[in-house]
Amino acid sequence: MEQIPEINVYFILLTFAVSFAACFFSSLSGGGAGLILLPVLLFTGLPFINALASHKLAVGFIGIGSTTRYAQEKLIDWKVFWWTAIIGLPFVVFGTRFAASIPEEIMKPLVGGVILGMVAVSLLKKQISKKFDPKKLSKKVLLIGTLLFVPAAFYSGWISAGSGVFTTFIYLWLLKYDQLHATAMTLAANGIFWNGVGAAAHIFMGHVVWSLAPGLILGAILGSYYGASVGIKKGNKFLRFMFLGTAGITGTLLLLPTILKYIAGTA
Repeated sequence: MEQIPEINVYFILLTFAVSFAACFFSSLSGGGAGLILLPVLLFTGLPFINALASHKLAVGFIGIGSTTRYAQEKLIDWKVFWWTAIIGLPFVVFGTRFAASIPEEIMKPLVGGVILGMVAVSLLKKQISKKFDPKKLSKKVLLIGTLLFVPAAFYSGWISAGSGVFTTFIYLWLLKYDQLHATAMTLAANGIFWNGVGAAAHIFMGHVVWSLAPGLILGAILGSYYGASVGIKKGNKFLRFMFLGTAGITGTLLLLPTILKYIAGTA
């Protein structure tokens, strides 16, 4: 069993700073905290399962800071909030529980390809995310939305990387939100409920390093609050740039190992 490195005050300050930066950035782009926080935690020497649990604990609190700020500006549609949260919760649990039974080497490149496809379509259709013209929650929208949110929730509980990006696309395309409202909804419903369930699962399984918890949690709450504040001030154009950039990086990182493996196999 891998040993946990010595936890001192400098280690705690580092995790606070990284958690703040990751959640600040994620609040601007509607996802992507895992691109910053998880690699740094692994670099510090934490065993993978403890680094993953620490990451989940931080992003489990990302929704608190951002939702507080977005709610002040009345950017949260509470009907959609509860629908997204309730639909996704059981499948987040399923994703966490059955993670080991599904080949990661198949799903990661598949999700990466889907995300890059969404980025390409968004770049071609420039009207996406510029106008807030939300659809009513008709039976058709509820059905399609449920069919889309279920795999997104399952993936969030399993691998997590890119799940926020994926759900933000759903808000943009299906519900016709602009970038600001889509980001707010992702950070609210998914941040509080979906990530919270993942964090609770790791707590239950005993993977959390509790000495790191105060720095991770405080960094997540403050980072997401101030990130949301900057996003509200900068507006849709800036958020669209941040979101598509993050989505492109996320999709590439998920797809890249498969491409490199294929190149190596044909060389």
